[in-house]
Amino acid sequence: NITLLRSILYWIAQLLGSVVACILLKSATAGMETSAFAISSDISVWNALVFEIVMTFGLVYTVYATAVDPKKGNIGIIAPVAIGIIVGANILAGGAFDGASMNPAVSFGPAVVSWTWTHHWVYWVGPFIGAAIAAIIYDNIFIGEDGHEPLTSSDF
Repeated sequence: NITLLRSILYWIAQLLGSVVACILLKSATAGMETSAFAISSDISVWNALVFEIVMTFGLVYTVYATAVDPKKGNIGIIAPVAIGIIVGANILAGGAFDGASMNPAVSFGPAVVSWTWTHHWVYWVGPFIGAAIAAIIYDNIFIGEDGHEPLTSSDF
């Protein structure tokens, strides 16, 4: 529900924020290595892509269900807790396999600071696909066309 220009500015701000945070971390730790996200040797790049799609889908769906849906009523007050729980669960489930990024900005900063780009595309493509699927499903099935009524079978 924002303009394309504003969304691009948000993306740039998130990416720059991630890089600055990693530079500050490296500086604050006297130059210790800031490791980039990496895929475990036990899984393939395609497995990692599926992990990122599924984890990001769960995260974005939770955001829609608790913070975005205009019909949610008072459930919005638990949005931060629900979102935190899904992020924690995703990290526990997928962290050992691919780091559980769920957001390109999260993996971009460490990649820039360490200059490690191996399979970095997974951390962009997976979240974009997962977020798009969650947004399309929730927006079209639960929120509906006018933002108030969900679609019914007669709409198809």
